[in-house]
Amino acid sequence: MRSPAIWLVTLVAAVIVVLGVRAFLDPLAASASFGLPMHTETETTFVRIYGARNALLGALALAFAFGGMLRPLTLLFTFATALPLLDAIVITSRIGVGHELIRHAAILLVLVAASAALWRSSAARRQPD
Repeated sequence: MRSPAIWLVTLVAAVIVVLGVRAFLDPLAASASFGLPMHTETETTFVRIYGARNALLGALALAFAFGGMLRPLTLLFTFATALPLLDAIVITSRIGVGHELIRHAAILLVLVAASAALWRSSAARRQPD
């Protein structure tokens, strides 16, 4: 049976894929939930890039999880914790500090929790019985 950390990360990765695909297919709605609402399709190029990035990272995480590749999965989630911080910097540079940052803070907390769970799971695997 898979560890609870793997179940958590698989769920998070699946959500990341769904959100990424949504941003790619419906960039106007996704831009509003990102925190920088756009009003025309021509404004949303960065949203499609954001969506493609997230869908790819989520799919990669799922491949690592289903392939039992704990170390690459752990590193991917650990490095991915920088993404909501970078997204927040983009938002604050455009509109300042506001309620739009709550979503990115929540994503950061989820990624930190998932990374910590993976690191604990990885350490437990290395411990002799």
